[in-house]
Amino acid sequence: MSTDPEESIAAARAQVEQTREELGQTVEALAYKADVKSRAHDKAEEVKARAEGAAEQVRAKVAPAAEQVRAKAGPTAVQVRSRAQELPPPVLAGAAAVLLVAIVVLRRRRRAP
Repeated sequence: MSTDPEESIAAARAQVEQTREELGQTVEALAYKADVKSRAHDKAEEVKARAEGAAEQVRAKVAPAAEQVRAKAGPTAVQVRSRAQELPPPVLAGAAAVLLVAIVVLRRRRRAP
């Protein structure tokens, strides 16, 4: 150990400065723990970011399949539309009524225990 008073004073000052820094960090950590609103906000932001990332991954996986469905359904939709335009209005009204009845029956069957 040094007996030089200047070295002892410098060492003591360095130790005081280090203690102040540690104390400041401890105070910041305690203030953060006490601030529940900020912690909840931070956690919500973290969860939101993870959910957005997961949604983007799902979109990337589904996009090719969706494009294939669109490619296959496009011509079929055009055919159905053109055939529907060729049918007389009473036939269309009857088809719409049958479709409506089928939807109502299916919904009631799903609801029944």
